[in-house]
Amino acid sequence: MLTRLQVTNIALIDKSDIAFDAGFSVLTGETGAGKSILIESVSFVLGERASRESIRTGADKASVEATFLLSQDSPARAFLEEHGFDAGDELVLYRELSASGRNVCRINGTLVNTAEMKALGDLLVDLHGQHAHQSLLNPETHLALIDAFGKCNADGLATEVETARQTAIKAQRDLAILNKGLRERERRLDTLRYQIREIDAVSPVDGEEEQLEADCLRMRNAEAIMEGLNAAYDALFADGGALSALTDAREALQRIGEYDGEYRALSARTDEAYYSIEDVAYELRDGKDSFRFDPDLLEQTESRLAAIRNLKRKYGATVSEVLAYREKIGEEASILENGDKQVEVLEHACAQAIDAFARAAKRLSERRKAASDKLLAETVRHLCEMGMPHAKMETAFSELPAEQLSETGIDTVEFLLSANRGEPVKPLVKVASGGEMSRIMLAMKAALSDADRIETLVFDEIDTGISGMVANAVAEKMRALGRKHQVLCVTHLPQIAAYADTQYVAYKYSDAEKTHSVTRRLTEAERPKELARIMGSGETDLAAMEHARLLLQTARK
Repeated sequence: MLTRLQVTNIALIDKSDIAFDAGFSVLTGETGAGKSILIESVSFVLGERASRESIRTGADKASVEATFLLSQDSPARAFLEEHGFDAGDELVLYRELSASGRNVCRINGTLVNTAEMKALGDLLVDLHGQHAHQSLLNPETHLALIDAFGKCNADGLATEVETARQTAIKAQRDLAILNKGLRERERRLDTLRYQIREIDAVSPVDGEEEQLEADCLRMRNAEAIMEGLNAAYDALFADGGALSALTDAREALQRIGEYDGEYRALSARTDEAYYSIEDVAYELRDGKDSFRFDPDLLEQTESRLAAIRNLKRKYGATVSEVLAYREKIGEEASILENGDKQVEVLEHACAQAIDAFARAAKRLSERRKAASDKLLAETVRHLCEMGMPHAKMETAFSELPAEQLSETGIDTVEFLLSANRGEPVKPLVKVASGGEMSRIMLAMKAALSDADRIETLVFDEIDTGISGMVANAVAEKMRALGRKHQVLCVTHLPQIAAYADTQYVAYKYSDAEKTHSVTRRLTEAERPKELARIMGSGETDLAAMEHARLLLQTARK
């Protein structure tokens, strides 16, 4: 669960440090006070897309740090272990965005990219924005909800479907290549054969180019190298050279070595220097005697280097890329050259792959239908508890032809609803009001929560369009959800705020230069005043204050 959120220079927030508890928490405050900024900060640190526009005016960068306490069965632990992080009980996420657009993301202090941050964030927090319930109006989301509830890939069945689909797609793609017109196939073959011959004529070896460049450099500077070897050899071995001088030094030290141990030590060191220099002189002599300059070899080396660079110019930035391209076009040429024989083979492979896809997709579809029945039964149960006693939901399954090779298998689905007794079920988009959609979203979230191990749920004003007794029912549902998950909800409804275990308030103030947004935790003594404000009154309105206290007492019961 989220235990701490530190926000710096996000929109109106210059610095905020908030501690969170388990259970059901609400965030209230005037419109524009900064509630949604806090939710956006959570979204930001979880790796969602961010804009430089969110950086506080005048600041060079913005940052958010979130600390989580992981349960033993948190799905985040497996991610951390798989990616080499310490999967301890505490997890710290940090993200920074500079005015230049540079992103810095860290998991427990280790730099990661935003994709890794988001992948982990998706396992920590389930965040529903202000219009999240509207996603239910899009039937494309319905299948994902069913799959999540039914854990439809728990034994790899969904993966099996996708693998079969990719196999069929590849077979179809290969078959399409073969089925091109003969003239086009021959034209392509001529091009491939020419490229293969050109690459094979050179037969470059990975790493060879660097050696050729070194050989060319040495041969082009042969005269300078020979002069250097001769000069070095003469400086060491010629009359009056280094070795001659060292010989004189050795003899001088040997004569006085018997008089003092220090002189004997110097004599020994001089001997070492002499033999070391002598070894160098012999190597210089051998190198000088063996060094040969062959103009023909230089020409051959330069010619091969030019040939390799010509291949790189045409077929890849590196020799490795050229070789990879050669392998690729070799495979394509083989397919085209054996096209007539391969057509029948690939047609059979296509049929087999599509059949495997259809069989796996059929099993997945049966699992989805069973999961859908359970999900909607649970959803309807929760709806009944939230003031929709006559709600009825069904799932309309449509079967796609297997040949379509859809990413969803053979299923398209849509949730149907009847909110009132005697009314037929219809698509959500045609029958549900805003308040009903909010409740359906919450009901589904409650149904999914039993199977969902994500510990923290964030709702940003999804209570749109509800009030009165329905709001009480929604509040009770959120508190019940808070017994299994950490729930954080932004709300304007006093009934929902009253049911929270913990309440935070966001407010803003202005000084001589800027406007600031601050969020703090309310004490129990402060909560009636905030509830009265939400109801449109204040602490001076005694009736409103009494009503606020009554709401809190009712919620506690």
